[in-house]
Amino acid sequence: MNKKILLICLGIFSIFALDISHAKEPMNLDLTKAFLVKYHDSGEYQKDQARVINKAMQYLKTRLQNRKQHPKKWAIVLDIDETALSNYSDMRHLNFGGTLRQIMDAEANGTDPAITSTLALYRYAKANDIAVFFVTGRTGPYRAVTEKNLLNAGYQNWDGLSFKEENYKEKSAAPYKIHARSLIEKQGYEIVLNMGDQQSDLTGGHADKTFKLPNPYYFIP
Repeated sequence: MNKKILLICLGIFSIFALDISHAKEPMNLDLTKAFLVKYHDSGEYQKDQARVINKAMQYLKTRLQNRKQHPKKWAIVLDIDETALSNYSDMRHLNFGGTLRQIMDAEANGTDPAITSTLALYRYAKANDIAVFFVTGRTGPYRAVTEKNLLNAGYQNWDGLSFKEENYKEKSAAPYKIHARSLIEKQGYEIVLNMGDQQSDLTGGHADKTFKLPNPYYFIP
């Protein structure tokens, strides 16, 4: 190792050690949860969601103004949880915790309400002959209850619904979602818009534009 690289490494180590020695106590977990409840119950969470979804709507309207120049079939892709449907009541019931089994059992109740602004975007796309595909991180055994939940929440006549395999081994959901979008393109669609609440919903291309919804409640790599 040459002298310059050694000095840089020592400098980085010194900064890291200094950060540890002066580390501050993180926010108390109960206080964090109380803040998350307030964020939702105050309506600010819904407003932040609506701001992003309204931008997606305006983008779609702008694209439609020039659609005659692009005769290819169009589609939009939506995630489900915290994008099309809200799991907030389930998360609150589990105090923002719970085991994976408890979380899946909550989803299996099939009572999650629609996120209003997303439903409006969905209906606008369908009314303008734009296909809508759901690409969810839920697995196959939850297909029937998920379809019923979507229908009861107001989503009608979607064009495709992709579920993750039960034996999926990747550490990130991104490869599965990228592959799902590539399959939609192989059907002859141009994905003009892809929207989700996790960065893993959006990374990897296969969409003209992406929209990231806020979600401070959980993280999926």
